[in-house]
Parts: sequence; C-alpha cells; structure tokens
Amino acid sequence: GALPLLVALLRSGSKDGKAYVAGAISWLANEAPTRTLIVGDGALPPLVEVLRSGIKRGKGNAAQAIGELAKDAAIRAPIVTAGALPPFMELLHAGCEQGKENAAQAMAELAKDAAIR
Repeated sequence: GALPLLVALLRSGSKDGKAYVAGAISWLANEAPTRTLIVGDGALPPLVEVLRSGIKRGKGNAAQAIGELAKDAAIRAPIVTAGALPPFMELLHAGCEQGKENAAQAMAELAKDAAIR
C-alpha cells in the first residue's frame, strides 16, 4: 500500500513534502482500523519530529494527525512516549491559529486517558 511510501517521505522528504504527508496521514487516521497500521508502519516518531521542527503548516498537520491517532486509546501512551507533549505545548504557545487548534484538540484526546492527565 501507499502507507509505507508516505512514512518514508515523512522521514526524508522536504519540509513542504513532510507537511503534505502529515496532512494525508491525518485524513487516513480518520478511520479507526487505519490508526494501528499508521503507528505500526512507524509514522509516529517522524510525525513528532515534524511537530517539533517542521514548517508551520507541517506542525499543524502533524498535530492534527497525532490527534486523530489519539482517538485510539491504545495509541495514547505511545504518543506521549514518542515525546509529543513538549512540542504540543510549544505549538499552543507560539503556533499559528490552526496549529494551536489542532494541538489543543490532540491534547484533549490524550487527556481522555487518566494515566496521561
């Protein structure tokens, strides 16, 4: 399928390319069965890296993708372990409006897990 190719681009593409891929992954993550595949194919660490150091659009798209992944309770702890919380806080503090909104929504999903709160 296309998912391994998207993850490869997320790891090694240009900053613009990574932003587009993060957006595509956020749409794919709308479907519950796809979330496990996305994480299983290794998308979480590079999504967190885009969240940390991507361009504004990339950060916002990565936050949205991670928020969609966080709708699956089993993926919430791996999101935290991957280091997503500090970049979420930074995005809330200094991101563009869309990025702030996506980070807030993602953190709301993570907060559904009592162990993460």
